[in-house]
Amino acid sequence: MQYSMKSFSEQLCFRLIPSKYPPINLYEDVANPEQLEAIFAVEAITNPRLAEEVGDFSGIPVSDRLVGIPHCSYVMAAFTHINPDGSRFNTADYGVYYAAPDINTAIKETVYHLERLMGYTKEPAQDIQMRCIDAWFNGELADLTDQGSLDSEVYHPTNYTHSQAVANDIKGKKGDGILYQSVRHQGYDCYALFKPNLVSKVCQSKHFSYKWNGASVNAVLEISLV
Repeated sequence: MQYSMKSFSEQLCFRLIPSKYPPINLYEDVANPEQLEAIFAVEAITNPRLAEEVGDFSGIPVSDRLVGIPHCSYVMAAFTHINPDGSRFNTADYGVYYAAPDINTAIKETVYHLERLMGYTKEPAQDIQMRCIDAWFNGELADLTDQGSLDSEVYHPTNYTHSQAVANDIKGKKGDGILYQSVRHQGYDCYALFKPNLVSKVCQSKHFSYKWNGASVNAVLEISLV
């Protein structure tokens, strides 16, 4: 399959993750990707929980790993802690960094997936604290925002069979990732990045509280210090 491509340079994007997940210092303390296995082996001797925290980075090519910059663990975690059910543009075999160019779209995407998870596990009413990760990336993404793609099964609301096949094709050709339109915020774009080191800078920004009432997220509030 052939795809139109779109280039991005220092493109800002936003991703929301649960605040309960702390940064993983191992990735930030390593100077270069080639050292990762050796330093992990040494650190794991005194920290038996390190493997659980770090996740499985063996499937990430050394040349694609992101290490040595502040907060890079938030990016790497998307590739080392993989949803066993996969998602729209990834299977259980590899991770993807999903993000959006505007924070409202990032919120709407996470609200949808959080509601599915909380509803499936029948969680009681509670507040879920979320943090926003701001990241800047460079890359050439396959553009799936044309009308032909929008009308295809790539955008099926819940069945990811076709979209995963497209992702496998692009990833198999060493593609950087995919530009696509949000299914949860119509008319707005999202990014699916296949390589951690497309990201050049990462920082934490805003914090939010998702109000789960036992059936849905009925409000999202920004948390700020007075």
